[in-house]
Amino acid sequence: MNKPIPPATFHNIRPPNDNYTYFEDIQNHAFLPLATSFELVNAGWLADLAMLAYANKPFIQKKLDDSGLTTAGFVMEYFSRDTTQCFVAHNDNFVVVSMRGTEIDNFWGAVTDWQRNLEFGLKPDDSGGLVHEGFIEDIADVWDDTNGVQGLKNYLQPLLSGGTRTLWITGHSLGAALATLVAERAARDAGFDVRGVYTYGSPRVGDIQFKQNYEAHGLNAKTYRVLHGIDVAQKLFPGDAYRHVGQLKFIDADGNLDPNRTTEDGGLPEPTGAQQLAVRLYRVFGQASVLVANAFGLTVPAPIADHAPIYYASYIWNNQ
Repeated sequence: MNKPIPPATFHNIRPPNDNYTYFEDIQNHAFLPLATSFELVNAGWLADLAMLAYANKPFIQKKLDDSGLTTAGFVMEYFSRDTTQCFVAHNDNFVVVSMRGTEIDNFWGAVTDWQRNLEFGLKPDDSGGLVHEGFIEDIADVWDDTNGVQGLKNYLQPLLSGGTRTLWITGHSLGAALATLVAERAARDAGFDVRGVYTYGSPRVGDIQFKQNYEAHGLNAKTYRVLHGIDVAQKLFPGDAYRHVGQLKFIDADGNLDPNRTTEDGGLPEPTGAQQLAVRLYRVFGQASVLVANAFGLTVPAPIADHAPIYYASYIWNNQ
């Protein structure tokens, strides 16, 4: 049975979407921890986990309990720092790191922050390339131990040291950018064998040298950049400096996964004049426009609505 597709109002599409059924019918849609190529069933699980990263620890735990994953042996650990939140879920066969993005109702605030960070330019990164300065600061907040608080690297070490679990990394929006950096650091800094990286609505992260180094670690072939419609985030930071990484998986306006879109921007149509005007109004009026939209149940412009994680998760499920 297909998942319902909610109308594009802020109330309906704002994550973490309490009315959404996470990990539906997992008995017949088991995760494939040993997969070496793109798998829709894995994309579905990881899209759900990416959307759950928008929630707090009790919400995430409840959804894992409700779905039967906790009973099946899944353990979850939540990480919250000044600028970055994420969680790790694992069983005996695989580990998933899920990075949090920015809430839809504050999306344009996040865009403004990211663009303001561009005033400082790309910054040299331990990867050997140049990376968006704001993203570097966010990942530094959670990757290593800080002030005696355990970071992701040391938490993951014992989970992966036995070689019995595979490592998967996911995130949506800002979380997708940070998932890319987690994958790079996992391979280069920690020496982990990254099995797969699934990102949803990801902005560009770094420059051409970052992309080349990412490829040199064998990560580009394991990274699947899922893009829905005319999601505005994928066109952030245009120009010659930034490059996307990973293999494009495009979901068209009708919700169909299109295997033929391979260009960096998905070969997307430009937003219509009306859509562009609506986006500009949301950007100018910020949170006030969100309050008005919520009060009157107004439809969110497609470039923003297409970014909603519930559409990524629902459409991927419906393509299985």
